[in-house]
Amino acid sequence: MADLVQTLIPCLLTLVSGACGWLLKSHKREAARDKAMETGLRTLLRAELLEIHAKYVPLGYIPLEVMEEADRVYQAYHSLGGNGTGTKIYEELKALPTVD
Repeated sequence: MADLVQTLIPCLLTLVSGACGWLLKSHKREAARDKAMETGLRTLLRAELLEIHAKYVPLGYIPLEVMEEADRVYQAYHSLGGNGTGTKIYEELKALPTVD
């Protein structure tokens, strides 16, 4: 019986440490993927703000429904950690007069 325990303990420890290593590697891979998705989404939201900005700032006004869309886009962008240029773009959009 003691021989069986002495044989099983190293096997179980090897199994547990292997499982822990696999879980850690899997977690790191998922974290990297999540970060890439977050960065990609933030980039797309910023591009949407830039597109709205390029279209309406030269006109000197912005339709109300487009401004509401810009608000939603900016809130999502900001929630994902976006700031700087996106905030400046959004502030310029907010300064435009709105039309129905």
